[in-house]
Amino acid sequence: MNSKSYTLDGIGEVVVRKHHQARRITIKLRPGQPPRVVIPQLMAFDRGFQFAVEKRDWIAEHLPIIDNFTNRLFYNEERPFSSRLHTVRFVRCNIRCVQAVKADGGYEMRFPADTDFGSIRVQRQIEMFLTEMLRHEAKHYLPDRVAKLAAAHGFSYNRLTVKNVHTRWGSCSAQNNINLNIHLMRLPEYLSDFVILHELCHTVHKNHGPKFHQLLDTLVGGHEKQLDKELNKYKIQI
Repeated sequence: MNSKSYTLDGIGEVVVRKHHQARRITIKLRPGQPPRVVIPQLMAFDRGFQFAVEKRDWIAEHLPIIDNFTNRLFYNEERPFSSRLHTVRFVRCNIRCVQAVKADGGYEMRFPADTDFGSIRVQRQIEMFLTEMLRHEAKHYLPDRVAKLAAAHGFSYNRLTVKNVHTRWGSCSAQNNINLNIHLMRLPEYLSDFVILHELCHTVHKNHGPKFHQLLDTLVGGHEKQLDKELNKYKIQI
């Protein structure tokens, strides 16, 4: 028997597993799985469980992070990431440290051969790289696009800010300062244009009243509701 299950108060099931390569006790958290304590082959299962008891607060603190990742898309060798401008592929190589290099018009994130892509730590590394790539793309693309759409439709605005926002695609302040989300770079251009036009309309109408919707609907050829429905299919975060 290589594993044994326990019940830890406040946590639930905890699995203690022996591994022939383990030299010390470690705790591994995986989406959709109970916490796992990995112990050396000759160590008693009860010692592994006692370690989980000692680390109960740490487990309780990090489980919500796991839950947050459970519903996210995990990236691996078979599941690359694509923005509007680049594709990022994830590959295992004979290297010791994670590397990101330009390749085939996009990027490769290269990981050591024994990398576990199911690891939250690895997914966080990926998320950090993708976020910075989107930030770079957005800062180079969105200012020019906003200026062109504003000029084409007779809008004026004060200042444009591009940032990583968790709750909305964009916003417009009372002073006509426009904020846009870097994650617009994950949308098809016609949907990011829809968001930009939405915020430009707020430079004229500060609420979502009938006049606002009439103006926006006119600018998108009578397809406001359809485009809004399409936009809602996309998650704001990676």
